Amino acid sequence: MVMETDAARRAYAEEVSVLGGLGDPALLRALVDVDRAAFLPPPPWLVEHVDGGYYLVGPERPQVLRHAVAIALDPSRRLNSGNPARIGRFIEALAPQPGQTLLHVGAGLGYFSALLAEMVGREGRILAAEIDPVLAASARGRLASWPQVEVVGDALALDLPVLDGIFISAGMASLPPAWLAALRPGGRIVVPLTGSGDTGFVFLLTRGDDPRRWEARMLSAQRFYSCQGARGERALAALDHALGDPAVTRVRGLRLDAHAPGPGCWLHGDGWCLSV
Repeated sequence: MVMETDAARRAYAEEVSVLGGLGDPALLRALVDVDRAAFLPPPPWLVEHVDGGYYLVGPERPQVLRHAVAIALDPSRRLNSGNPARIGRFIEALAPQPGQTLLHVGAGLGYFSALLAEMVGREGRILAAEIDPVLAASARGRLASWPQVEVVGDALALDLPVLDGIFISAGMASLPPAWLAALRPGGRIVVPLTGSGDTGFVFLLTRGDDPRRWEARMLSAQRFYSCQGARGERALAALDHALGDPAVTRVRGLRLDAHAPGPGCWLHGDGWCLSV
């Protein structure tokens, strides 16, 4: 056991909260209660350093897992268990509440799905979608202690229930209409829109009473592993162009009404538009 003491878990949660600027009490409790080491591969570990590369850490230094660092799951694909201070910011923006039903796209080995499960409680429900069958099978075993979590495969093929929130841990180039339609009024989506270099911006989208007009806010610039099936060539080219437009900081809405592209459109997609 890497995080064998309550003090070590609390120190880890404190570091994550300070570096991420986190203040949600439910998220802080989840960081203490969920043992991150149980959702990581065995040693040796490849740890992401501040420049974005990796360094190797052997089993003699298990304390590295008690810090706010990303750990490689598959370095050949640049696929990580993300830095919890960074990802924690996006979970806090989603603001999960007890009893809610959430979709988590890109669950990996399940660590962030477990945090979400702690926040919604036993009366809530988490659909943890992971398209990689090896990762999904591993996540299913690691998440067995949370009966409110169901590990599923391709999120684009799901028959979705009504959702309170969607947390996306993979870079998108488009917004699937079925996901938008499943979200109830007041529900939130945290979505990374990333270009051909896997870098881009993370947005918080909030559905209002008018299903055609949503609130939108850019949260951060980040790199994310690409989401399979949501990165068509046309959508990716349009997004690459938009990523160079500084108007991204003025994006305030998601429009789902039919309209022609215009100066108010930061990114005009197929059936949707992020608007300033």
